[in-house]
Amino acid sequence: MFLSGMLILAGAVINASHKVAVDSAVKSLGNVWAGSITAEYDTELRDRYGLYGFFANEILVKDKLSLYSGYSFGDKKYIDVSSIRCELDGYELSDPENFRRQAGDCMKKLWRPLRETPYEEDEMEGASHRYISADWILDALPSHSYKGGSIGADGLNSILEIPYIFLVFKDHVDDRDLGKTFFNNEVEYIISGKPDDEKARRAVYRRLLLERNGLNLVYLYSCSEKRDLALEAAELITPGPEAVLTQALILETWALLEARNDLALLYDGERVPLIKGDANWALSIENALAVEEGNAEDQELDTDQPEKNYVRPQCVEGQDYKDHLTTLLIAMPERTRLLRMMDLIQINMKYTYCGSFLFSDYYTGVEYIMTVNGVDYGFKNSYQGK
Repeated sequence: MFLSGMLILAGAVINASHKVAVDSAVKSLGNVWAGSITAEYDTELRDRYGLYGFFANEILVKDKLSLYSGYSFGDKKYIDVSSIRCELDGYELSDPENFRRQAGDCMKKLWRPLRETPYEEDEMEGASHRYISADWILDALPSHSYKGGSIGADGLNSILEIPYIFLVFKDHVDDRDLGKTFFNNEVEYIISGKPDDEKARRAVYRRLLLERNGLNLVYLYSCSEKRDLALEAAELITPGPEAVLTQALILETWALLEARNDLALLYDGERVPLIKGDANWALSIENALAVEEGNAEDQELDTDQPEKNYVRPQCVEGQDYKDHLTTLLIAMPERTRLLRMMDLIQINMKYTYCGSFLFSDYYTGVEYIMTVNGVDYGFKNSYQGK
């Protein structure tokens, strides 16, 4: 009886030890396998844009996990892996929330992109005006295919989106070397959404022109000296009650001409304050009076080329071209801004790295459940917080 009791106790200890050993092996190896999946991140995506994502789908991940488990447990009869169920939902790099989080992490960690070698002289030929017209490329862009809901606030990462844009994308005035890019006016694409270098530049030029026109007009109406000058000129042109309307036309023309001069300054790398003072004003009322009457205002608005020559004001200070673009970026819906940022990354990765690259094929983490000896074990691994 004593021997039987000892054998039963020994069997129970052996069985418990067996379960503990299996449990420990499965948990440790299961976490290693999850880490192995995420360790296959695309190095080009990381080096150029600071983003961590691995190419995958649920079938591919399941096949890899089956391979790993078969290699580790295949010759052990006491370990039976009956099923593996993986889950990638919520880890899509194409999800604006995940993309925004990683872009914000880049800025918080002071990450900088690895530059490619500068263009050779012949590589730049014919690269001044590029556009995309192929539907199969346009239809696959994240901004075209994403059907998700609204974007929630994400604290600091939301604030850091704008600096990230100017870190990894070019604008029309930018002379940094960021390696090969399909578009030269990338920030202008984010603002306008036009997959055409020249059309994007023109669209942003017109928006800035309207913005500067409105702000200059506010200044003119707030400056009694210039307002009185316009009224005196108006009374000479159209005496009587109509002078007030003529004054408004003169002030509008004056503000618009000043706006065009402002953009010429910005395109030449100079600065223009959002709200001007007397020392920042460049053009005299004679410039406005020299414009022909009639549809002169419409003619000016239809012009989307910066002036080659401009008048420097007495004091050149304020915000540069990038700062003025920032005001347009902030005014955009956040979801639209994020999706167009992803558009540019996909376009450049297709152009310089892999012709079949799609944002929707990349993930930032993985979860899976593995059933071993009738017990479910759950594992997950992601780049968040690393």
